[in-house]
Amino acid sequence: MLTKLILLATLYTTQFIPTTFFIQTVPIFMRQQNMSLDAIGLLSFLILPSALKFLWSPFIDRYHLPKLGRYRGWIICFQFLLAIVTFGCGFIDIQENFNILVFCMFLAFLFSSSQDIATDALAVNLLEPREKGLGNAIQAGGNVFGAIIGGGGALILLDRIGWRYSLIIMSVVILLTLIPVLLHQEQVSQKSQKSNFFKSYFQPFINFLSRPQALPWLVVILLYMGGEMMSGTMLRPLFVDRGLSLSDIGLMLGIVSYSARIVSALLAGVWITHLGKLRSLALFGFAASIMTLLYIIPAIGIGSLPVLYAVSITVNAAQSMAYTALLSAMMDKCEPATAATDYTLQVSVVYLGGIAASVLSGAIANSTGYTFMFIISAALSLLSVLLITNLQASN
Repeated sequence: MLTKLILLATLYTTQFIPTTFFIQTVPIFMRQQNMSLDAIGLLSFLILPSALKFLWSPFIDRYHLPKLGRYRGWIICFQFLLAIVTFGCGFIDIQENFNILVFCMFLAFLFSSSQDIATDALAVNLLEPREKGLGNAIQAGGNVFGAIIGGGGALILLDRIGWRYSLIIMSVVILLTLIPVLLHQEQVSQKSQKSNFFKSYFQPFINFLSRPQALPWLVVILLYMGGEMMSGTMLRPLFVDRGLSLSDIGLMLGIVSYSARIVSALLAGVWITHLGKLRSLALFGFAASIMTLLYIIPAIGIGSLPVLYAVSITVNAAQSMAYTALLSAMMDKCEPATAATDYTLQVSVVYLGGIAASVLSGAIANSTGYTFMFIISAALSLLSVLLITNLQASN
């Protein structure tokens, strides 16, 4: 059990290090250059590979790299490519070649999301039913720890040693975290399907969508994380507007608040086992929605650091519990034979909602201000909770 958790922790941590760095650092840089909130909101299109990765997930289910295991080989390949592109970004001048940087960031998101397809499928097949609650907590905690390294530690490092050396160090860390997966021997219990290509490509999607309440469930997950992504996109520009430095933002949001997310994810993993997945999803989602309204405090001009820390920690802890519950419920919807496609389809829907919400957040904040935007983000999350209660009632 411990070996499984260490393997999954390193994999889920790695994929979030460079992408979190890019999606959190670049908006701060853009705001410092007086670029508009609309333009910052459009950066959310970088996560388009995460939203569309279901399109190539059947290939990862169907094919494998010889002698490397069904999913292990894909993980090694995509993680190595992620390290290479991260290293290359360190040698790009942000001000002179911003368009090239955006393209390279897009590649980083592409390789990270593809590694995630294989990692999710590996986790579905690796974890026993009784291990999934803790496994999902490790997944959420690993994502957050990667965000701590990429969004907090690297942001502070950037302030100390600059862009190039920060990214070189990051790429080395990504390569080092390949060690557990290189040591892992994947147990392949099923052979890749060799049926007609077009039938095998579309059949997993047809099977998933044919299940009872599949479409209402996809609507739920479309909205569930939308509120968090909407508020999270504009929080850093808000703190820049309040005069916080890179180090202040990195420490508060990238380390302290994300550490709270790890603790709350582990607590959620334990409570989900006792409360049940749908009930946990509704309860934690409701709490996260209400806590998001605390962001109104800095939005109305309160800039006291202790208050900002308290708000950030509270909201992040609640959102992490909701996220862990969502991952656990999504994993329950997967079949082992098509784990990559089933799980990735759901994750893609989450990201599609997140992209739309993030773009919307920039437009709303630019036209009506931060406060109204945070109210809308909380309302969006509450709507998903209402839909979850309807699903519970019909079960």
